[in-house]
Amino acid sequence: MTFKQHQQLMATDCSSTDDGYALEDDLRVMNDKMKRLLDFCESQHCENPLRLQTKITDLEEKLRQATAEKNYWMKRCKDLTDHQPSAAESANVSPQNSKKKSHKRSNSKPNVGANAGTQPRCDSFRNEDASSVTTSDTSSPCCDDKLMDGRAAPRSCFRLLQCSDEQCEVFTPKNRSICTQHRSRNNVQLMWDESPKTVLIVKKPNEPEIADMLVRLASWLQKEKSIDIFLEPTVYDEVKLPNAKTWGKSEDWNHCQGKIDFVVSLGGDGTVLWVSSLFNKSVPPVFSLAMGSLGFLTPFDSKDAVKQLDAVINGGFYMSLRSRLVCTILRGGKERNIDGNLHALNEVVIDRGPSGALVELDCYCDGLAITKIAADGIIIATPTGSTAYSLSAGGSMAHPSVPSMLFTPICPHTLSFRPLIFHDSATLKIEFPSSSRASACYVSFDGKNRVCMERGDSIVVRVSSYPLPSICQVNENQDWFESMITNLNWNQRRVQKPWHSPGASKM
Repeated sequence: MTFKQHQQLMATDCSSTDDGYALEDDLRVMNDKMKRLLDFCESQHCENPLRLQTKITDLEEKLRQATAEKNYWMKRCKDLTDHQPSAAESANVSPQNSKKKSHKRSNSKPNVGANAGTQPRCDSFRNEDASSVTTSDTSSPCCDDKLMDGRAAPRSCFRLLQCSDEQCEVFTPKNRSICTQHRSRNNVQLMWDESPKTVLIVKKPNEPEIADMLVRLASWLQKEKSIDIFLEPTVYDEVKLPNAKTWGKSEDWNHCQGKIDFVVSLGGDGTVLWVSSLFNKSVPPVFSLAMGSLGFLTPFDSKDAVKQLDAVINGGFYMSLRSRLVCTILRGGKERNIDGNLHALNEVVIDRGPSGALVELDCYCDGLAITKIAADGIIIATPTGSTAYSLSAGGSMAHPSVPSMLFTPICPHTLSFRPLIFHDSATLKIEFPSSSRASACYVSFDGKNRVCMERGDSIVVRVSSYPLPSICQVNENQDWFESMITNLNWNQRRVQKPWHSPGASKM
């Protein structure tokens, strides 16, 4: 059930019903088509129409559940509308209390200057292609009116509607208890159902040693594993690898992306960032060899490259799903996508550029104005980027599996502006106001693609649905802590001498 369908079911106001399109209408149409097809199969003496009959039964059950859920929530919305205060009651509200408007969490795009209503509405769901509403089994024993253990049920039955920026879930809590439904899953393992057929190899430029490694690995993959090799056009012209493939125009690359089974990155962290920038949507698993300087994102040693690559191809492996940010710039209220919604693996930085004055920025979270920045800029980072520029600016370090966005100011002109951490379903909007003294500010994505923002422009930042799956050497926890200790010397100090009791030397 998509958000669009859910919105149409709920209508534009809680007090009204939708006489137009509804989910059950769609299910009825599908059900009728299935029945006609079943009748046709029976008339043609088909041997096995059982699967079709099962599908019809499933559709009828979904129709029943969807109708019940819609009626339930429409009734709840009507009850909320019936309890709205009258005009006389609203007139008695004091001016001081009228200023304190309750803010409702909205999953819609940020609306500058929009005030949150005091009454919940049923049309506040976000309409996205990837959005969905999941309905759990409504026949939970929680809602049984019978006695529980010989006693009357202590609580009234209820349901919960939980929404993120992409989907909503309606469910009945077990035993009338509200508890955590999901926890972060940091143990992600990939197992090939069939052998990979195509690999993209990306290398750090202007490094002859890395070019030799690329030729050696590519030749081994072609001869021993019969895997097709894709190279970037510049690398293809440089190494001239026999039987390798490349692309010409950007449209050709968009077609090739769906063929790549995994990526081999030869270089440092910057090479991994470059790999991320190549994929605007789904990113295949990335196998990163440490051939650069720091190596936060490159856990594999190049000395055992062939052995480790063979293990990746033949068996399952753990991955770290590193979240990315997707950004959209609004020019004077009009949307302008940068390279089709540009992704950033580390951070998005809005700064003052060459100007000597502080930059003023208005910040919104889910449409709510949260603060005004007077600083050199602001960093919006992923957990992966928490150990990069954000760390240098005083931000916290976050485990890569923590679903979050880091909000770190750059040299703010105040002592009380502390870094924040937002949940990953938040939508952040940074606006460069028309009243700013600075004439322009600048936005960069992982240190590249610098874009100028003028007065009145803004940028919307969200967590992308497409993370970068980084192949782990051991697992996500061990790889991350080892990189923290190795690269940042995290909590490394000289060991303190042990305490000896006065009588210990005499014994």
